[in-house]
Amino acid sequence: MDPRILVIGAGAAGVAAATRLIAKGYKNLTILEAENRIGGRIHTVPFGANVVDLGAQWCHGEANNVCYQLGSKLNVFDSNTARYENFELTKSNGERVPMEQSERLMEAMWTILGTHKNELSHYRGSLGSFVLEKFRSFLETPEYGDIDHDTAYQFLEFFHKFENSIESSDSWFDTSGPGYLHYWECDGNPLLNWRDKGYRTIFEILMQRYPLPIAKDAINLEEYTHFNKSVANICWNSGPDQTVSVRCTDNTVYDADHVISTVSLGVLKERHGTLFTPKLPPIKVNAIQGLSIGTVNKLFLEFDKPFWPKDWQGLSLLWTKSDLETVRSSKNSWMEDVFGFYTVDYQPNVLCGWISGKNGRKLERTSEDEVRKVCMHLLRKFVKNTTIPEPKSFHRTTWYSNPNFRGSYSFRSMTTDLLNTSAEHLALPLTNSCGIPVVQFAGEATHSHYYSTVHGAIETGWREADRLVGLYERKAHL
Repeated sequence: MDPRILVIGAGAAGVAAATRLIAKGYKNLTILEAENRIGGRIHTVPFGANVVDLGAQWCHGEANNVCYQLGSKLNVFDSNTARYENFELTKSNGERVPMEQSERLMEAMWTILGTHKNELSHYRGSLGSFVLEKFRSFLETPEYGDIDHDTAYQFLEFFHKFENSIESSDSWFDTSGPGYLHYWECDGNPLLNWRDKGYRTIFEILMQRYPLPIAKDAINLEEYTHFNKSVANICWNSGPDQTVSVRCTDNTVYDADHVISTVSLGVLKERHGTLFTPKLPPIKVNAIQGLSIGTVNKLFLEFDKPFWPKDWQGLSLLWTKSDLETVRSSKNSWMEDVFGFYTVDYQPNVLCGWISGKNGRKLERTSEDEVRKVCMHLLRKFVKNTTIPEPKSFHRTTWYSNPNFRGSYSFRSMTTDLLNTSAEHLALPLTNSCGIPVVQFAGEATHSHYYSTVHGAIETGWREADRLVGLYERKAHL
């Protein structure tokens, strides 16, 4: 048996599925990739002293993390220097929140999110409502009596933005309280970087091309991949004939026995109505509408040399009321949601700013030069008594504007609860009348617990590859 298998998307899930199938002997395989590169939402590019990751950046944890399992034996990881739990909180008037106070405020948040999980699992509201209620109760205790109301409120607004960047939500009032717990954290170091190689290393490992010299059984995935192939329609047949016909926007057509779709949830939300013929069954449409995806963008600035002290890790931005009113009335009001600038490991002259949500999308509609000017305005406003030169180079990401992604990663929202759907529903394959899967779904949004991560995406690619391998092994024994 030599089934024709078509994989849509050469991101982490697509590469994982393809390399698994090829290793198992299924080589009648074609990959259609809308971009001109392998990687998807992993995009490592040259910048500064070496490279930066425009998308996925860290290996999050060690236990039960397939990225860690694949890379740890090859000594590719290092612990991130910048500790995002130890923020230097700086106000827009240049005032720094005393470290002792900022540590207590952060501790309150980690306690709320970490030790109230049982209560949160039964909560019938948003993550934001839950956190707000608990945070207010913390502030009423004597331990927090020395922290003034304005500082506490400014910190709450900062942490709201920070948490949105983790969830990829526009607001923590959109994030489901109990749904927040669907995500499983892997024990171990949550911020492992890929040294000076970037996250693209994971593809070299999956293709058995790392380290050098390349192994004899290395996979040349480019031989199977057709680039700049945006899929316009997937015509699947629910009858006994399991042939699937995939048409691209350039009118090329590919026929297959099985299709594994790894397109992002953002693309499915925008195009599922025209992407599939016949239309998807209600349970799939409900999952696409109910699961949510947001936007997280990065702002990279390279300087000739650091203007910051040697052990400085960055700063987190807290806005005073008067400054915030000024920002909100300006043409670049999106700058309010740039919540910090932080150092980047293996990049001694680079800072990385972060923004998410609606303003992250608004930033994408602003020229790159204007965005750079705003970043410099922010740095000069918050860092007092320091001469900050113009950056040597600048790069910002645009994950929502790109029609091949339409967002960064998925999360569980209040809509997910309302429509009573799940990743399992999104992962269900489309089958023919004989129960044979003809269109399968992979990608981070289809993972029940490791959604939003590369290790989750890889697991889903393996899941769908193994579904086909198991199918044909059973057929061979009939």
